[in-house]
Amino acid sequence: MLFSVLNSFGRLIFWVAGFLCHQRPERSPHLFGAQMPLCWRCTGILAGSVALVILLIIRRRLPSLAWSVALSLLMPLDVALAVVGVWNGHNSLRLITGFLWGLFSTAAVLHLLSNEQLWISLFAKFKPPNKLRTFDVH
Repeated sequence: MLFSVLNSFGRLIFWVAGFLCHQRPERSPHLFGAQMPLCWRCTGILAGSVALVILLIIRRRLPSLAWSVALSLLMPLDVALAVVGVWNGHNSLRLITGFLWGLFSTAAVLHLLSNEQLWISLFAKFKPPNKLRTFDVH
């Protein structure tokens, strides 16, 4: 009974993770001979995002935007070089670049979301007209 419940739960996790990850067996970690639901790169992205949350709890500040952008670009560079055939990459590199992407791209997005001046400049063109029609209700 317990094995059946655990098996069903594992299938559900694999199915949900399949929407986020390709789950190729040769690019996925295995534990006790069983494939994990995320590939090495997606595992790194998840771990990097969790590391950022821990970093924010401990340090209470984001890494600089410049470092965040620079280090998050390593994963797209790794993917691009693999796609054009410069190298085939390996799982440890996928894990490392995924971790950097998860940590630093998330930090860069949080920087942009918290930048009040950016939001003001983006939405300045949507300012309402100076004279708004008002209705007096007495």
